[in-house]
This record gives sequence, structure tokens and C-alpha cells, in this order.
Amino acid sequence: MKPADKKAYDKDYAQAKKTGKPFFPYAIYKDTVIAGLTVIAIIVLAITIRVEVGEPVNPATTDFIPRPEWYFYFAFELLKIFANQNVLTPVIMATFMVPNILIILLVVWPFIDRGPERRIWKRPFALGLTVIVTGMLCYLTWLGANSPAGVAKGALPVSGLDEQATKGMAVYMANGCGSCHMVAGVGAPGPGPDLTNEGAKGWDNAKMIAWLKAPKAPMPSYASLPPQELEDLSTFLNGLGTKYK
Repeated sequence: MKPADKKAYDKDYAQAKKTGKPFFPYAIYKDTVIAGLTVIAIIVLAITIRVEVGEPVNPATTDFIPRPEWYFYFAFELLKIFANQNVLTPVIMATFMVPNILIILLVVWPFIDRGPERRIWKRPFALGLTVIVTGMLCYLTWLGANSPAGVAKGALPVSGLDEQATKGMAVYMANGCGSCHMVAGVGAPGPGPDLTNEGAKGWDNAKMIAWLKAPKAPMPSYASLPPQELEDLSTFLNGLGTKYK
């Protein structure tokens, strides 16, 4: 610390200590009042805003799209931002890398910013970083709250479908494929890969049908589907990103 800065800090500290108020009873009184108001507010909200009871849980459903609580919406959106064909990448980036980078920054910040000043308006860099991080978390939370909930009820936002591909899309939706996959931004960001450009693999229908009948875990087998539905679904999947966009 520079001698001039230390002298100015000591002067400000002495003045603040001289004109300030003792911790007891002033600070304790304020903390007690705020804590009491917070408890009262929670009680009032619990009484006036009751939690609705939804439909009974159906463990056999195939079209339910799980959604996180609101305070995890930012991580939910990060999973979508980093989503790609490798299912591990979004999980690692969104749930480990990014949060831990922020935590490490929080831990080491006192060792980086060693200035004596504590008035926030005299710490523009710290203030700016706080505003940016908080703003990004709020923005990601907003994106997560307003992102598509999952499988479209009417149709996926894919154009250029012929008659067979339209039937294949209906098979895709009827069997809850959107609970694990995403097409054109609609569906779940995992655990299955994004199928928006599935047609770029260049598979034919025979290869796709063989995969649908005996896929790798955790994807379930669709061998029980009628042959025509398998053919329609394969046509739809093999055209995504090429014929159908």
C-alpha cells in the first residue's frame, strides 16, 4: 500500500469510527428487525400463495419433459449452450467447469484486489465484475425459464417434409423421443444427442432401422414398432438437416 493511500485510509477510518455507532445495540437491533420481517414475509407467502397439487405422477409416461427449479435455470441453459453430439461435453462445461471457475474467482478475489478501500463506488473494477456476473446469471435464468419446454404438441419446426417424413415426425413425437433428444431447438438437451442435423450422417433407412431396433444404452429399443412406422421414422430422421430443415 502506498504511504499516501494508507494515510488517507487511516484518516477516513478514524473519522468513521468517531462519528459511527457501536455494534451493540444498533447493529444487533437492525439485524433482529430485518430477520423478523423476513420470517413474517415467508409466513405470509406460505399462507397466501399455496402450492397447487397437480395430476398424480404417471411412472409409465413417455412424453414428460423434466424441468429444474427456477434457481437452476441458468445451469439448464448452459447445458443447451454447450450441447453437441458428445453428451459429456455439456454436462462437464455446464455443471463443473463454469460454476467452478466462478467459485475459484470468488475465493481468490480477496488476494487479487488488496486495496484498502471498501466503498463500492470507489472500486469500479470489482463493481463492474459483480454487475457482469450477476447480469449473466439473470440473463441465463431468463433464457432457461423461457426456453421450449420440450416436445412440440402440434409439430416440430422443420420444413420441407414430404408425406412419409410427416408420418415419421408423428411417430417421433408419439413415442416421446423429445424427452431425450432435441430437433430444431425443441426437446430435451440430453441425454441423447441433438438430432437437428442427423441426416448429415448419410445413413440409409436400413441402417437407421437396425439402430432403432438395437440401439446402445440408455436409448430404449423400438423393435416393437410396426415396420411401416419404423420406415417412416427412419425417413424423417435421415432427412433432418439435409432434406428437412
